[in-house]
Amino acid sequence: MFDSWGLLLNGLVAASDPSILVAIMVGSIIGLFIGALPGLGPTAGVAILLPVAVSFDGTAAIAALGAVYYGAQYGGAVTAILLGIPGDASATMTVIDGYKLAKRGRAGAALGISVAASFIGGLFGLVLLTAFATTIARAALAFGPIEMTALMIFSLSLISVLGGKDPIKAFVSLFLGLWIGTIGLDPILGMPRFDFGDVRLFDGIEFSILAVGLFGLAEMYITSVASEEEAQIARFRFRELLPNIRETLSCWRELISGSVIGFFVGVLPGAGATAATMISYAFAKRMSKTPERFGDGALEGVASPEAANNSASYGSMIPMFALGIPGSGTTAVLMGGLLMIGLQPGPMLFQTQSDFVWTIFGSFYIGNLALVCITILLTPLLATCAFVKPGYLFPAVMAIVVFGIYSINNSMFEVVLAIGFGVLGYVMTKLEYPPVPLVLGMILGPILERGIRRTLLGSDGDVRVFFESPIALVVFAMSIALFVVPWLLNRRARGLESSTSHGEPKLTGKL
Repeated sequence: MFDSWGLLLNGLVAASDPSILVAIMVGSIIGLFIGALPGLGPTAGVAILLPVAVSFDGTAAIAALGAVYYGAQYGGAVTAILLGIPGDASATMTVIDGYKLAKRGRAGAALGISVAASFIGGLFGLVLLTAFATTIARAALAFGPIEMTALMIFSLSLISVLGGKDPIKAFVSLFLGLWIGTIGLDPILGMPRFDFGDVRLFDGIEFSILAVGLFGLAEMYITSVASEEEAQIARFRFRELLPNIRETLSCWRELISGSVIGFFVGVLPGAGATAATMISYAFAKRMSKTPERFGDGALEGVASPEAANNSASYGSMIPMFALGIPGSGTTAVLMGGLLMIGLQPGPMLFQTQSDFVWTIFGSFYIGNLALVCITILLTPLLATCAFVKPGYLFPAVMAIVVFGIYSINNSMFEVVLAIGFGVLGYVMTKLEYPPVPLVLGMILGPILERGIRRTLLGSDGDVRVFFESPIALVVFAMSIALFVVPWLLNRRARGLESSTSHGEPKLTGKL
């Protein structure tokens, strides 16, 4: 472990080369804007810039692409907080409390805590990346289809925490999301499902299309029909964008838990930062002494997912560098960049290209620190929409949304889908159906389906295989506990109230 820190020090010195520093700064700024633009996100951003980046020096190219990745993680929170539109899937949980804070005039506080949480989560992830890269990568190999199935079931069980006050409406929303996730070609048999005879649905529905419609467009529909007094828009003073030390320290539990959960979930191939933010948010809400504040504008509800988001982005680097297994869509594109410059990711990379690996790790430290300053300086530019009247703002946002969605696959059909999901979000809001379970089902449902079907194919349909893994048994037990423990606690509380009321002396009115 001590050798790792010595190698990192050499990597930091090498990453201080002017060409690499320029690559980091350019990548960070581009990533910040890509993250703030609805519909794109880090995967699309890295893919778009890949052909340009690989024309540079190999080390500078990967440093720039990495900076685009974690820069987009920072930028996704900006539109999530100010407009209620997640720039990327992993910023979805930030919308829940961040946008509520913005509408109450605390946009600056929400933006400030998001920058602080992003830096702390990123730094935590980097430290663990440096210390345990190869060790954790080997441990992650223990998570096969069975264990990933158990993890996805646990994640879906978080509906008990994230579902709001009405569990029936929460489960209806969840199953709607699971159904949307099945649209497209069957991942095993290749047969079309729920395509309604339209070949454009063969590839399924992009999450960004659903997220932009369900959160961003729905909010615009709601605000456009509200009265001028009801239609509030975010306000902040520029000095409020600086992270408040007192508020940051008040969220220390959520920052630590989010960073830890984000990193270890990010390491697992296929889980990704989005699952990490959902698990982190649910854990923070469950452990909070005032869980009722979550969803109504709690700073802790911004700190936890943002810390998990950035920590997970570095955690996903471990299987890519150490094993040659991309842990997310973005790291899959980054892995393509490594192959294009002639490097083969895997265990031998640390031995044959040690200087390269540690220089890249050093560039991550520099980029994470630089992004704090860059984000604070550029957020006022990104957030100037907060001072625009809704009548002017909404058409501009609609234009950005249309451009962002259209640029994914150059398809107007997907723009129409986004508008349709906006209508769905409007109806759900009016009927008080929570949107988060729908998002949870759409993202995690396909991963769960693939895990179950591949496991059953390997076991010839024997379901007992799911209970032969110790790791899976522990995760299944945690999933059951999410439902059973609150039920037992509520039953006990009702029993205590009942015994107290029966034990009180009755007043007869006589002296």
